[in-house]
Amino acid sequence: MKPKGKPSSRAVRIAFIGAGRMAEALIKGLIKSKVSPKDIIASDILSERREYIGQTYKVKVTGDNLTAAKYGEIVVLAVKPQMIKGVCEEIKGKLHRGQTIISIAAGIPLDFLHKYFEDQPLIRAMPNNPALVGEGITPLAAIDAAQKLDRDRARKIFQSVGEVVEVPEDLMDAITGLSGSGPAFVYLFIEALIEAGEALGLTKNLASQLAAQTVRGSAEAIKNTGKSARELREMVTSPGGTTLEGLKVLEEENFKPAVMDAVRAAARRAEELSREWT
Repeated sequence: MKPKGKPSSRAVRIAFIGAGRMAEALIKGLIKSKVSPKDIIASDILSERREYIGQTYKVKVTGDNLTAAKYGEIVVLAVKPQMIKGVCEEIKGKLHRGQTIISIAAGIPLDFLHKYFEDQPLIRAMPNNPALVGEGITPLAAIDAAQKLDRDRARKIFQSVGEVVEVPEDLMDAITGLSGSGPAFVYLFIEALIEAGEALGLTKNLASQLAAQTVRGSAEAIKNTGKSARELREMVTSPGGTTLEGLKVLEEENFKPAVMDAVRAAARRAEELSREWT
């Protein structure tokens, strides 16, 4: 990956500390976007995971986090939140000033990372589940010391698995409730559509195909028509028609308030978890 701006004769090396599913999605996305596997390294405590990642994507792998961290000009902390402190202590003071640290560990605030990496540009990212298939959206928040080059490099990494938005860090908890937890709420809705279809006599495969494409197509309509969700809903809802009958049931069951409450609850929990690290 070449940074924007001043031309460079070489690519930027990227290290992943942790080689789980999201790290794998990013590695896959980066390679698909023409980053050379030789410029990527991943560390993981599980030998079988290292072997799989190395063989599948032809990237460098290691069982030593520090080896990976020293290799990368960008170091992506892709471990579970409960492992972040140990990883930070392991590589603290052993990196050079120019290396950029990007954390995708859920709920870990920049202030916590700054205790360990005072000399590094720090960026917090939260790719969501659809990033696993290249259709995610990732909010990025950076400390003031992160330069445009650092932000551009981070943006390019996460654009390999979907869309990117740059936000102030104080919006991260709300975004967690919406786009971080949101896919689970959407999956539950799709699950309900599928089960309803089956109950009406459709096969599971047909109901799944209809439900998934209905949700996908509806999302694309919001993105590409310039119309709001409300406007599109009203286009589908004819007076005295089938859709109106279904919407009446959803309104009676408080569907919209329930979804809003779910997002608020997820955001509230995200805030509680973040406070544990401050």
